[in-house]
Amino acid sequence: MSTPEIRATSSETSETPAPSAPNEIPAASDGPLVVVGVADTAENDSAVRWGAEHARRSGGRLHLVHAFVWPLMNVDVDPVPGIAGSGLRAGAESLIRHAEEVARAASPEVPVTSEIIDGRAADVLLQSSRRADVLAVGSRGLGRFLAMVMGSTSLALGRRAACPVVVVRGDEATDGPIGVAYEGSDLGAQAIRRAGELAALYGTHAALVVGVATPRDQNQRILESARGLVAETHPEVEVQLADPTAAHDARRLVELTKGARMLVVPARTEGAASASSHTSSVVQYAQTPIWIERADAAE
Repeated sequence: MSTPEIRATSSETSETPAPSAPNEIPAASDGPLVVVGVADTAENDSAVRWGAEHARRSGGRLHLVHAFVWPLMNVDVDPVPGIAGSGLRAGAESLIRHAEEVARAASPEVPVTSEIIDGRAADVLLQSSRRADVLAVGSRGLGRFLAMVMGSTSLALGRRAACPVVVVRGDEATDGPIGVAYEGSDLGAQAIRRAGELAALYGTHAALVVGVATPRDQNQRILESARGLVAETHPEVEVQLADPTAAHDARRLVELTKGARMLVVPARTEGAASASSHTSSVVQYAQTPIWIERADAAE
């Protein structure tokens, strides 16, 4: 089955301004590009605020994307004759304008652009990830798409995206540490480096979570290794060991990271020495944003 064509659309109404056009996205020289998928869910504002704050801290810019699926279903999206502001496309325009307002209220200094793209959410966001430094989505109301974020199939966004993916849950404004789930792999090392980078960016420390599959007498060696990885680029960042008693399942891992500003997990797991082997469940239970580090995303 072929993938539907994805095309950008702009909206034109007589009463309100249209969302920003795709060609208004700031150039790469203007700093990292944070892309947020905009959906009609209660959690969407949290994702937008997270994106705006991350763009502010990283000296970047924010781009909001809404996937407009209805044209693919041959549904009439035009306004009802004689009723201003009606119709599915008008609703999408209203949704993206609201997201822009939320972003500007959260971080007024951050450049914000937006676009509405015809297509399925997964296709649209995968395409958008190719130009992004990080892609953020809300945690609920995404139906099959959320399953794709953490699924084990080849279509999982966490594996196919061209950048890290953040699933925003809980309180995105906490002042806690950056948690990172230890995994004995190259991707696990990449995740630790990412946690150090984020800790430096947010002015906090990194908290390393080691799973029970790892012998406890290895914890200090693992901690020193993690400190070495972080010190390569951010020697000022302190790395601590989270409660070593157990991270034997997703719920326990979530408990260990309560109060964390973010939890960094590898997009996939390798080996038995992993605290993130239930990553999909972590997203289900966590009350903090989950940064999914994808292989080679840091390159």
